[in-house]
Amino acid sequence: MKPHNQLLGILLMVLAVFLFPMKDAFAKMTDGYYSAIVIMWTQMVFTSLFYVPVITVKYGPGILLPPKLFLQVLRAISVITGIGMFYWAILLVPLAEATAISFVAPLVTTAVSPFMLGEKVGIRRWLAVLVGFIGVLIVLRPEFSGDRLGYMIAFGAGLAIGFFYAFNRLLAHEAPPIANLTYSAVIGAILLTPLIFSVWVPPRPEDTLLIIGFVAFAAMGQTCLFSAFIYGEASIIAPIGFTQIIGATLFGYMFFNDFPDAVTIIGILIVIASGVYIAIRETRPRE
Repeated sequence: MKPHNQLLGILLMVLAVFLFPMKDAFAKMTDGYYSAIVIMWTQMVFTSLFYVPVITVKYGPGILLPPKLFLQVLRAISVITGIGMFYWAILLVPLAEATAISFVAPLVTTAVSPFMLGEKVGIRRWLAVLVGFIGVLIVLRPEFSGDRLGYMIAFGAGLAIGFFYAFNRLLAHEAPPIANLTYSAVIGAILLTPLIFSVWVPPRPEDTLLIIGFVAFAAMGQTCLFSAFIYGEASIIAPIGFTQIIGATLFGYMFFNDFPDAVTIIGILIVIASGVYIAIRETRPRE
């Protein structure tokens, strides 16, 4: 891979991990007026509207029929559950801490890979999973000042997203990456639509800029994330995703005056360190 392409991939990933917390900050600024289901549905619908024409033009109309539909539905359920729970969590607890707890996702993927993917997990990765969960327990300690329910919801979000990552790997060779992303968005939007009617509230005029910002940053972040893995090697790009905690902490402090305490930071660093180790191991070429 050419060095300048590698650098472009790194830059795109760095941009993505700062766009995502900004999107999440916009969701948190609504102060719980909109249900997490509404927020999730909005993201899925606009992602679908953006990517369906793209994959149709690039691969032809036949690409719109997803292979292994049952597994695609399970993957969509895992992602809408995970991201929906994350949006619920950030309404209750600081953005940085919810983001940190959700970083158990790659640890969960490693833990379930022997059962879902038939992969052998060595002792070093099992130890990394154990260390990562210790970090989560530090973040979840009883003395925490926020809403305990919010932290447990964020943990549940990490579990669901971990299964989503596992399904991604299971279906990775069934369609191009951008098509797989589109399938999850379209199926997710369809699954969420029947639930919208019971939680729908009319958009407030004062939220117009927040809604536009949320949709724009979600679309830009997804595009940067997808493009990063086109130009950069996964073993280098994937661990950069853990720097999202920096953006989450920054925006949490800027917009909500939230900043993790010293013990929480230690727990966050442990989770990140174990996750980075696993990301490097998982994306290393198999000999």
